Amino acid sequence: MERRQDRSPDVERAARRLSRPRARAALVAKRALDIWLSVVMLVALLPLFAVVLTLLAFAGEGYLERRPRLGRQGKRVMISRFHPLPGGGFGRALEKLGARELPLLWAVLRGRLSFVGPRMVAPSNSSGHTGPRRLMAPGLTGPAQRGCNGGAEPDLDDAYVERWTLWIDACLMAGRCPKLHQRVSKSSS
Repeated sequence: MERRQDRSPDVERAARRLSRPRARAALVAKRALDIWLSVVMLVALLPLFAVVLTLLAFAGEGYLERRPRLGRQGKRVMISRFHPLPGGGFGRALEKLGARELPLLWAVLRGRLSFVGPRMVAPSNSSGHTGPRRLMAPGLTGPAQRGCNGGAEPDLDDAYVERWTLWIDACLMAGRCPKLHQRVSKSSS
């Protein structure tokens, strides 16, 4: 775990902002929404889970593929997805619906991921996990995944964390790109 004196000014500023009472209450609400939404989706998608597991059982190649990612504070977490689905056109149709990603709902429920947050980063690319982005759990969607601001700016996830509000999350969940960049310092690199 990093010490306070090892943090960049951007990380310190974002940490102070996120530790304010109003921001802490909003973070609790964000986590509560993540739990509620993941439980609702897991229950609603239980029949789809059953179909996918049945297809994978007949294929006999295993159920899950696991990949390491960096989570909050740079902690290594394992992310699971279903193996590629067999079944020809039916399997491909399920994959287009995102059925391979269903196990990610468990990661959201457990607090390893959030519905909205910075991009997930592989440990081999730990240089991409610097700055304020490491203060929040990675998200299934976020400004970089949505292509906000053209998606070309490498510090988009840092800007998201520095300016984070529940409203920004709601916009991103609705498929809209809120304006995040006004001025973001480059000292977090």
